[in-house]
Amino acid sequence: IVSGSRDGTIRLWDAETRQPVGEPLKGHTDWVYSVSFSPDGTRIVSGSLDTTVRLWDAATGEPIGQPLMGHTSSVTSVSFSPDGTHIVSCSFDGTVRLWYATIRKSLQDHAEEDHSPSSPHGSWIPHPTAAIATSNTANDHFISFSSNSAHALCDTAELLAGTSHDDHAFLLGADGWVSGPNKQLLFWVPPGSREPFYNSRTALVIPRGGVELDFSHMTHGTRWQRCRKE
Repeated sequence: IVSGSRDGTIRLWDAETRQPVGEPLKGHTDWVYSVSFSPDGTRIVSGSLDTTVRLWDAATGEPIGQPLMGHTSSVTSVSFSPDGTHIVSCSFDGTVRLWYATIRKSLQDHAEEDHSPSSPHGSWIPHPTAAIATSNTANDHFISFSSNSAHALCDTAELLAGTSHDDHAFLLGADGWVSGPNKQLLFWVPPGSREPFYNSRTALVIPRGGVELDFSHMTHGTRWQRCRKE
């Protein structure tokens, strides 16, 4: 059994002995409203008054990656999809968010996902596979601030160079700046466009109509001069 508490911790319990298993899972900074096991029982997802969604390794009790940030008020309910690839969360901010539960995902994976009958995008976003850049390899990271995978950053290698696997979070700060790996500033979002806002782990925000960004032609780092075409 997994439980969340007002003390900000999560606990695992042995259903037969009714005794706690291991130490409390610590990371949230406020009440934990909702917890859920993944279908295979290997991961736990939690939602908190601190507005974040967190993933945990059920065997070790260690957090998996960075907190999922995007909600602007308490996260009241969380759950995995039946296949364990997505997480759904709802919040007092009036939105439902669909998240990618796995950090690594190639553009080709998303291209196939967008064409599958079960895709959360399939009924809204009809974009052909040919329009989606597939220069990334299976080990590259999918960086997108849109529900349309054709708007993803095509070349992530330079942006993620020299960073650890756990440092691939792209966070919208209170000052409106979106920071990437190594806390480098990437771009600034005007106050009126900050909620609801997509980030690189968000698959979908309901209701629709929030700000989405097209990174398909974005240039950055030493490649900045490529923004000008002859």
